Amino acid sequence: MTRADLFRLLLIAADAPGSLFDHAEVSRWPKGALEDLLRAHLVRPAHTGLTAPCPHCDDRHVETVTVVEPTGDADKPRYFILCPESLKVEVTEEMCRGWTVDLDGLAAALASALAVSVPKPVVPGRFWRLGRMPWRDTTREVAFAVRLAEDDAEALMRHVGTGGRAVVFVAHRVPEPGRWPGRVPAVIPMHDVAVLTDDNVVLDPEAVLEAIDIADRRAEARGEVPEEKLTAKRIERGVRKVIENLVSDSALVQAYLAHGSYRKAADALVRDGQITDRWAVERAVKAKGGPKALRRETDSGSVSRAVASQSRDRGKKFDQYRK
Repeated sequence: MTRADLFRLLLIAADAPGSLFDHAEVSRWPKGALEDLLRAHLVRPAHTGLTAPCPHCDDRHVETVTVVEPTGDADKPRYFILCPESLKVEVTEEMCRGWTVDLDGLAAALASALAVSVPKPVVPGRFWRLGRMPWRDTTREVAFAVRLAEDDAEALMRHVGTGGRAVVFVAHRVPEPGRWPGRVPAVIPMHDVAVLTDDNVVLDPEAVLEAIDIADRRAEARGEVPEEKLTAKRIERGVRKVIENLVSDSALVQAYLAHGSYRKAADALVRDGQITDRWAVERAVKAKGGPKALRRETDSGSVSRAVASQSRDRGKKFDQYRK
């Protein structure tokens, strides 16, 4: 067994409840691997009852251990199992030990490899928040979860949110996309992007980025637009609507002439569904030279119209005289 094989075995065990490595299994690991994994907090002693493999049988069946306490101060405890063929078999204390995956340690190793914050367990032993990782011009939330393929996984998935922008690392098994309550996040199995060195977990950055890109392209192909793109589109539509509803300066000036004050002019335009305020009216009026200039222009126009009307009236009278 190589260290790569061992790491994959650990990741598979992390997604399997109650997984236990006994003495027989550990004895087949690469030399020094157990000590390295214990030092890296990737495995820990199991807290279950004592079991041991049968040293006499080829199938290495595992049985519960019976401990016989010493009768004297100099004696040590003795350990026995029951074998269908050999009956009562004595085993060593070392054979009774078991180890299991240290899930908190695995989450911490992943966070360290990502250079994000210390993991925060949300559901102990199942779901951890790891902080935010840089992603191009922004950041994305990162989480680690195990056993997402089980029946109770939906409760864990709700902690991810529905936006689809989170990056969720899993140990081994990837859940079905249809189980997510919303847009499907980028789900990355660790065995695809991580390797085990002597006492550390190392990620392949290019493999992580590629996995996220693939997940994003699949989401867009399903019609799941990322939240920031939706937000950008909403802002664009809002700006376009505002521009369409902006009131022209001439309309602002005409409203002022009709109502006689900035506030009344703005209120009238707003009632008509326009977007403006009294400051916009004031700026438009001042751009035309101010209230006095507008009044002079208005009065001049009125005089011109009156004179023209009088001329037209005189023309009518001349026509009447000609008849």
